Amino acid sequence: MSAEWVVLSDQHVDAAAVLAGAAEVDPAIGIRQVWDGDAVQLVDQGGVVLLTLFQSRRLDSPVDAERLLGRPLPGDGDRLWWTEVHAAAQPPFRVTATRIVQNIADAAGGTAASRAAAGH
Repeated sequence: MSAEWVVLSDQHVDAAAVLAGAAEVDPAIGIRQVWDGDAVQLVDQGGVVLLTLFQSRRLDSPVDAERLLGRPLPGDGDRLWWTEVHAAAQPPFRVTATRIVQNIADAAGGTAASRAAAGH
């Protein structure tokens, strides 16, 4: 089971943001590419997948994103990138995964929004 998140940022979420966000929580977290580079997974030392981060997509219009999230987007919405994240939802991994998602959003200069909070 996973928790769905979205990172909204002014630039695409790159490897530097992912690594910085993960290392701040636990420097031993591993990273691996999956699906021919369309996503990356962060795993703990025991091999548990903490989160899967999908390739960022540029938003041409904030209307659909606002509808999906059920709330207005931060900023002017002129040039936002949408990055989907599936994070571990089971204890004790959920807390770690949530911290990593929030740190990645911060490192990318964006914000993290839980899709569950919007009723999805």
